[in-house]
Amino acid sequence: MSAGYFPKRTKVGLEDLFKNLITASHILHHHGILDAYGHISVRSPDNHATFYMPCNMAPALLSSEEHLVEYNVEDGEPVEKHAKPGYLERYIHSEIYKRFPSINSVVHSHCAAVLPYTISGVPLKAGIHMAGFLGSNVPVWDASSHYSSGSKHDLLVRDTKLGASLSAAFKPATSAGFLYSKVRSALPAQIGGAPPDPAKEPDHAVVLMRGHGFTTVAHGIEEAVYQAIYTRDAAKAQMTALMIHDAHFGHVVEGKVDIEGGGKIKSAKVKTEGDVKFLKDSEAHDAWESIRGTIERPWRLWCREVEVNPLYRNDCPGCED
Repeated sequence: MSAGYFPKRTKVGLEDLFKNLITASHILHHHGILDAYGHISVRSPDNHATFYMPCNMAPALLSSEEHLVEYNVEDGEPVEKHAKPGYLERYIHSEIYKRFPSINSVVHSHCAAVLPYTISGVPLKAGIHMAGFLGSNVPVWDASSHYSSGSKHDLLVRDTKLGASLSAAFKPATSAGFLYSKVRSALPAQIGGAPPDPAKEPDHAVVLMRGHGFTTVAHGIEEAVYQAIYTRDAAKAQMTALMIHDAHFGHVVEGKVDIEGGGKIKSAKVKTEGDVKFLKDSEAHDAWESIRGTIERPWRLWCREVEVNPLYRNDCPGCED
């Protein structure tokens, strides 16, 4: 058993890991982050070179250890030859685990509230303190720039090449602005007993995927679930803020009128009043540093929500330290 997965826990066994992975899938469905599609995974606490994720089924319907598959980080293929069919996009997870040794959980979602920011050119930013982990620059990764010759152009991360390209987007070659790794490198030592190396930490907690959705990375299941839910909430808050800002302030077009040219406006500029105020880099950093120590609070609430909902079943036994 190894440290680094659950708040205020020094050790965790596979029984707890499986139970919480299924509970996390239920929570993400209950909160609209996953529907029949999307997935969460977790690195094995006993073998850093493998990870677990559900087999190819709707997240809400997971109920037992039999619905989980163990994969190799190196190639994204099942450890067992006769494992249940898995998700096509498991390479999102395997390549992130390969690139970032301290990352232990990954969520991939097609959440409708986030999708507009993947195609509109409007950047998603931390506008609320509960989503400080977003920082001031959430990258948008475009699969179309990385298709292999002869491959399907369906935006799906269906091989290691596309997975590696996506994973690289979590740490772009920049030192400007809020860096997620500044906070993450301060977290306790993870599996293997060595402190995290800032050079191998992601600079971003979330990467958007053009026309597809988003992926978030974390040191544990609870943190990954928290980030996925509050990415959705931040996107909703920003969308509403932009709409009421435009409705209230409106737009004024300024420029010179070309009468002979039919009344066209030359050198036009759109002038607006007011500003949508986002978190400063320092505010995003400090907000996340404050919030990340309280994640156990919403996690316990979310667990109870799905526990009492008859849609969800979790037959995995837990264990105590």
